[in-house]
Amino acid sequence: AQAFSAVYDELPGELAPKLALGFTAEAAGDGPGARHYFGLVWTIDRSYVSAAFGAARACLADGDRVGAISAVAAVPDTSSHHAAAQIAAVRLLVAGGAGLSGDDLRQADWRLGRLSLDDNDPRRHQLAVEILRAALDWVSVAPAAGGPTGGVTAGERILGCEPNERALRFGLERGYRALANLVPERRVELVDLANSVRPRTWI
Repeated sequence: AQAFSAVYDELPGELAPKLALGFTAEAAGDGPGARHYFGLVWTIDRSYVSAAFGAARACLADGDRVGAISAVAAVPDTSSHHAAAQIAAVRLLVAGGAGLSGDDLRQADWRLGRLSLDDNDPRRHQLAVEILRAALDWVSVAPAAGGPTGGVTAGERILGCEPNERALRFGLERGYRALANLVPERRVELVDLANSVRPRTWI
């Protein structure tokens, strides 16, 4: 930290020392310091993508999921790390736990649709599974009277599925089976997951 601070004092206008200080602060457990330096670099120059991911980590450490999403979502599509950043944004959107909202799910759906991943790319199907799993957990705790609220209405869909438990279970089953076909080494595990989530179709 002292060494990088000395470089920063000698070259106050350069971003590299600021980025180094961000990593140093993060390694030392100084969350506010890491967030300050990463944010400073990312605000000035969007080519320093490592600052975006650093800022996201610092935000998460501070409990600021929205800030973390904003950091990685701002990585420009001209960057070679754009896809990785958008994947991170999708995962952060559906990682809200009890704080997950319908708007989070809608945004995750939208971002996945814009990702430049081939239909045969396992990452696309893995993200779809994560979104649908989060959606299934979300509808199970949505208010019984009035149903899901907060960004997804009865007229909207989540990855083509109506926002109700039965439809989401069928969608999740399809997602697991599609992933099983693309990841042979996990085929048995994924088929078992597909069978476990499938809704009962007869009594």
